[in-house]
Amino acid sequence: MTHVQQLETRLATGGPVILDGAIGTELERLGARMDQEVWCARALADCPDMVHQVHRRYIDAGADVITTNSFSATREAMQGCGLGEHFEDWNRRSVRIAREERDRSERSGSIVVAGSVSSYGRFDSLDIETISGHFRAQGEILVEEGVDLLILETLGSSARTVKAMVNATSDLGVPVWVSLSCVRARDTGAVMLGIEESRESPDATQIYGPLADAVREIMSVGGSAVLMMHSVRDVTEDAIKVLRAAYSGPVGAYPNAGYWARPNWTFVDHVTPEAYLADARRWVDAGAAIVGGCCGVGVEHIRVLADGL
Repeated sequence: MTHVQQLETRLATGGPVILDGAIGTELERLGARMDQEVWCARALADCPDMVHQVHRRYIDAGADVITTNSFSATREAMQGCGLGEHFEDWNRRSVRIAREERDRSERSGSIVVAGSVSSYGRFDSLDIETISGHFRAQGEILVEEGVDLLILETLGSSARTVKAMVNATSDLGVPVWVSLSCVRARDTGAVMLGIEESRESPDATQIYGPLADAVREIMSVGGSAVLMMHSVRDVTEDAIKVLRAAYSGPVGAYPNAGYWARPNWTFVDHVTPEAYLADARRWVDAGAAIVGGCCGVGVEHIRVLADGL
């Protein structure tokens, strides 16, 4: 049975599947330099040993799925700062590092490597043909290098951009998980597609429209699971209920803690691993089959999830 087949069996029987936590903020905690333009992708060239260490720590903590450090290694972002020539190499390297750590583990047969295809950069301002080409290029490299599935990390993106990501990657021969950020509208309390990293963030909140409408529109294009990513914890349970009502396949969540003050992470909204587990139990009760963490949520949180769920 392949890694993906084992994962699909877990999801079909109720899970929960434990996704890893943040890559970038764990690298920052270890002392990796965060880049003004390509953020944590710089570690692939500067300190690949630290990337190895982050994956190894998540595996040891009990994660079922580890994610490549390719979130900020998009072609749009790398070309924009003069690093375009390294685009293929850095993305391939992100897969090799993750697979090497998976293969070293005693649990190697049950750990899935997810390739992060992201909208990191200025994708919403580009035309569909251009962004589709960028997404396709990153997805093809990650699949060629051997990821088991693709996870589309669409942080703060419009439905238009997310659909372009799905269309560009859905025929590459691996499952595609679609991750959406969301925010609660302060006037109505409704869960919306958009971004609010933290209530303490100085950045303006971006809202595109009702999350339920976006999920139905996006998942009609393709995808084999839909997840809430990089959103404040107190909206997570309601977001899962919206995902569950709008989509019949597996749903999941990996919220964050803190906010980005380019190029570093601001570690606020701290949550203890025990409190995170208590929250996660409610998310599972609400219908989440996949649970992990995003920026600011680290190895100890995932260890407690793996033990407690």
